[in-house]
Amino acid sequence: MEFQRGNLFYFVRKRFAPSGENEKNVTTRQVKTLRRVASSETAREINRDILLQTIHRNQPVSRADLARMTGLQASTVSVIIGHLIDEGWVLPGVLGRLPRGRRPTFVRLNDKHAILAIDLRPDHANFAAVDINGKLLSRKTEAFPPLKGNKGEVRKILLRVAQQARALRAAHKDRIFDGVGVSISGRVDQKTQKLQFYANGPWAQIDVHKELRAILQSPIEIDNAANASLFAERWFGQLGDATNVLAVSVSEGIGTGLLVDGQLLRGRDGMAGEFGHMPFDESGPMCGCGNKGCWETFASNRAGLRYYRQLVPGSRITTYQELLDLAQAGDLQAMRAIDRMIGKLAEGLTMLNAGLAPEVILIVGDCTALWSRISPVLESKLIEKSLTVRTPRVVAATEGDTARLRGAAALVLHKVLFRRAELK
Repeated sequence: MEFQRGNLFYFVRKRFAPSGENEKNVTTRQVKTLRRVASSETAREINRDILLQTIHRNQPVSRADLARMTGLQASTVSVIIGHLIDEGWVLPGVLGRLPRGRRPTFVRLNDKHAILAIDLRPDHANFAAVDINGKLLSRKTEAFPPLKGNKGEVRKILLRVAQQARALRAAHKDRIFDGVGVSISGRVDQKTQKLQFYANGPWAQIDVHKELRAILQSPIEIDNAANASLFAERWFGQLGDATNVLAVSVSEGIGTGLLVDGQLLRGRDGMAGEFGHMPFDESGPMCGCGNKGCWETFASNRAGLRYYRQLVPGSRITTYQELLDLAQAGDLQAMRAIDRMIGKLAEGLTMLNAGLAPEVILIVGDCTALWSRISPVLESKLIEKSLTVRTPRVVAATEGDTARLRGAAALVLHKVLFRRAELK
């Protein structure tokens, strides 16, 4: 039996291979048995997901080409496409042209579907209306002063955030909004949708999910920014067929998302991936988590600002964007500060590479604006410290300045569009 990525046998093998066994070692007889006992509903869900992904990557595309690309029977493709059109997710498009025979009808995703995306930071929130293909229809930012942690004050700020989000949604009345996605630099228990850990800001003081759902009257999906970015790259970006991916979100702190053998690793209470708080140098600065010398105190945006202030005493810059602007304008001290920050980021990545062996390391954050400068530093350090001749591919998140917003949108799209809830 042929083992092809994209057909039902591939998904059955991936889903049912015994733990620790390569799916290629599952025999044809086992696959046939599993296929018989799997419900027809399960098969339809798998095939539906395959077709949605294939349409997204190749649209506009004909049914015949979908059958050829996926290995599914033409009749199966036609039935599922019919259902997707009835549900409003797919639209029939223009007629194609062939040398002979009946002209095919191309199909595409219905980009009237949109998501309201919110990216919560310690001192501001970013918003965007994002369509099903990842296009930002509009975008805005709401800044607010540093919060002291008082619940009433935090709740008032969140109300402002929700009002701005509601106004943005109202500005796109021609769109079908399928929910609200929230990206945040903290760890979220997916069972309760409550923040379990948030070291660098005030949002753990209140139930963000409950508050936003009550105000916006909409389904809410909330997750860590690095996890959200994995969802975004899976749907909108460049991961391809990689099944072992380390996403590193570099902002006021450092968070990571882990795709291991095709599965998003969450750990107990959703806490897996807090490598930003692994001990890096215990003589280092105090961290927001209460410990000293965590990795993020050396390699985050805040660390970059600290390095610059050490080089330029009396500097009045207060944001990482200002530091980036200086570096892009050729300021030598700004470039030195960012180089030092990226050097520390690279040191941490070598440790994670040794322990996790990812195929791809995805960098998410404002620092990717200087990608041509920082990527050689990351790659050379990984090559220098690699245990094998193979090193991971290091890539910047697609359109890095909006990656977290696209991630927030992808959280909702994955939940409402696909029938299997977790990232695969």
